[in-house]
Amino acid sequence: MAKAAAGTVDMAYERLRDKLVAFDVKPGARLNESEIAADLSMSRAPIREALNRLVADGMVSLEPGRGFFCRKLSVREITDLYDVRLDLETGALVVVLSSATDAELAAFVAKWRAELARGESLSLDELVSADEAFHLELAAMAGNGPRMKFLHNINDRIRFVRRINLEAPDRNGEALAEHGRLLEAIAVRDWKTAVETLREHLARSTDEVRLMVQSALARIYADEVA
Repeated sequence: MAKAAAGTVDMAYERLRDKLVAFDVKPGARLNESEIAADLSMSRAPIREALNRLVADGMVSLEPGRGFFCRKLSVREITDLYDVRLDLETGALVVVLSSATDAELAAFVAKWRAELARGESLSLDELVSADEAFHLELAAMAGNGPRMKFLHNINDRIRFVRRINLEAPDRNGEALAEHGRLLEAIAVRDWKTAVETLREHLARSTDEVRLMVQSALARIYADEVA
């Protein structure tokens, strides 16, 4: 019974997280537990538990006496998340280059060289998924579970903005080229070049993030513009 209840909470959590990641719910909008329960054909109890988990994830805010609300999209938050991502991935890269075996590095490089070769033929959704997979797989080689949990959470919270960033044809090509340079440095354990390339690839100025957030908000509210 408890296992079934936990499964229902997990299902509610995943369905709600997917909606929030894609901003199917407007930033700052109130999340009505009864409406969500009806929409998902569940009772309110698993919905409330799922929402509390999403509060812990930073995807939802809880205002006492008012209820749950979709997170707001702010330049400061996205900038901070990109900075934390940069720190976490750089730390993972240093560990990988010092501890991974030659065979592990060779397998990673071979796999992603092949993926890069077909990069320009990928759809935008496929490109975003491949970009996330590349970075997560590289970081996972460092073998640090808590780091990976943080990275998965950050990816969820920046995915909408990240997707818009990769829509630009010039950024798309730049990202693929940066991945290529990073692979070349990893292949020969060139720490300095690898770290510099990763930092260049991930660094985002406040001005750039502001433009990305503005574009994201314009997309979210496009249906409300006359």
